[in-house]
This record gives sequence, structure tokens and C-alpha cells, in this order.
Amino acid sequence: MDNNNNNSEEPNMKRRRTNDISISNAGNVCNNMQEAIGIDSFSNDIVIRFASYLCFRDLVNLSLTCRRFGSSKVDGLSLAETTARQIICNAKEDERNALPKLADQTYIEVYSELEQLRAPRIFDQLIGKEISYVDDDKSLVECSTQYTSSTAICDHVMRAGKHYVTFTIMEVSSMIHLGIVRPLPNWDQKGLDRFDPYSCNQNYSELRSERTDRWGHSNIHHCSLVSYGRYCWSDWERRYEVDHWDAREEASFGIDEEVGMLLDLEAGTLSIYKEGRRVCMLKDGLSGEYCWAVSLWEDGERVGIERGNIPN
Repeated sequence: MDNNNNNSEEPNMKRRRTNDISISNAGNVCNNMQEAIGIDSFSNDIVIRFASYLCFRDLVNLSLTCRRFGSSKVDGLSLAETTARQIICNAKEDERNALPKLADQTYIEVYSELEQLRAPRIFDQLIGKEISYVDDDKSLVECSTQYTSSTAICDHVMRAGKHYVTFTIMEVSSMIHLGIVRPLPNWDQKGLDRFDPYSCNQNYSELRSERTDRWGHSNIHHCSLVSYGRYCWSDWERRYEVDHWDAREEASFGIDEEVGMLLDLEAGTLSIYKEGRRVCMLKDGLSGEYCWAVSLWEDGERVGIERGNIPN
């Protein structure tokens, strides 16, 4: 019996030894290949070409883990920064217009903004207790109470160029607000029971404290269209509203209706579209940074957001 066991084990032992040798040889071959054709053997142009296929986070990681990318310089920039600059230069014209590099920005930061610009629009922040996502879909929010305002904000910051989205109203009342607001990072962490940037009296000092130089010279910090055709804006000190205007009837919206909004920061205007047709200009005098926002007030209100192409 012992001899039989030994005989049956011998082929297995031989196969394992053979495999171990093969793995060892493969490792040696790989090491030799890395030595022969390592990253240092490629020119900067080729390395940058390869790196341009990386997403923003991978490019940052590469700059941190690879000495060549973090230390080597091309025109005074690291290879990671040079790669990011190349990616931005190769972007579409309207994308470049929307992302001018600011003096205090790196090219890698602008590359991260380019990825956000191309991504689907979602509501990153829900401020107030009575607003939630529908089936975990961050592009769709609903209200679950009556007469208590809550706000959903898309954290994508728009600071130049033209930006277009479509709001889809699935359940509607007379109190839905669609529009823009200044960037308010991490306001969903404040634990506010209710929040509406239009009715800003309770949060006036906190809202003002968020101001940066990137807000520009405009004192219009929030502007929105209300479902039955009214529109309003605020400078977070006073609020203004318009009930009677020429386009009120056309601009009002109902259930299962899509409302397009174009923020044109070249002209400083916010315009309303329906079925691809421009209905009216809602507000002018806009400058600086804004985000898309929706405020809901009544139980059952439901609104979705989607990034769209600018209509002709």
C-alpha cells in the first residue's frame, strides 16, 4: 500500500516542481523585460501619450507613486501636469470655454473639472429632512412632507461658458423651484431641518460666509423658476419675485413636462427652453460660479435632472 501511495504521489510532485520552475522562469523573464524596456526607455512624448488615457484619480496616483511623473519637468511642469494640460488642449472647444484655468489652479484640477463636466448630472447634496432620492437614483428626488422646504444641489460648479440641463417634473405642485445657486459645499452635513436658498433669512450670515473671489461681481446668488410661472431671485439679504411678466404662461410647467435651462456665463443669462425652443430669458446680470438646484415644498413633488446638449 505504501509503495502504491508513493508511486501515485511521484507524478504530482514532478508536476508541481515543473510548475514552480516555470513560474520562476516567467518571473525572471518579466524582470528582464522590465529592465530592458522600463518606463525610462520611453521618451516623454510617448509616456504622456500613454498617461493621457488615465482618469483624473489614476493620473494623481501616478504622480504620487512614480518619481518620473512627479519630478521630471517639461516646460517647468511635471509630467502629470503636462499630461493634464494636453488632455485639456484636446478637449472640445465648448468644454475649454467652460473651464478656463484660474491662476490658483493646477492643470490636474482643471482635468478633474473636465471629467465632472462630461459626467451625468446628479443631485450630490440633499439639504433638509424631507427630501430623498427615488430608488437610490441620484438624478431623481422627491419631497415627503407638506410646506417644509428642502433643496437638492448638483455640486458640479459652472464658472464659465454655456451649460444646459433638462428638469423633468414627474409630480408637481405650485411650489417647485428650478434654477441655480452659488456653490455651498458640505451644506448637507449641517443637519438643517429645512432649507430654501430663496427664503434665506435664517441662514443669511452662513450663506454670506461661503463667498469667495470666484463668485465674481454679481450679487445674484440664487435664481429660480416656480412651477406656475413666477420667478424669483435673492442676494441673500433681500429676496425678489416677479408674478406678472410676458412669458409667464409659456414658462409655467406641469406634470410630465420637461423644462430646459441654459446658463450662459458668457452673456450672464439664465434662459428657459421647452421642446428645444427658447421660451424666454429668466435673468441677466449673472457672473461667477453657480450650481443647479431644485427646491421642493409639498408631499409627492418629484423632479429629475439630466445634462443635455445646448439647443441650436
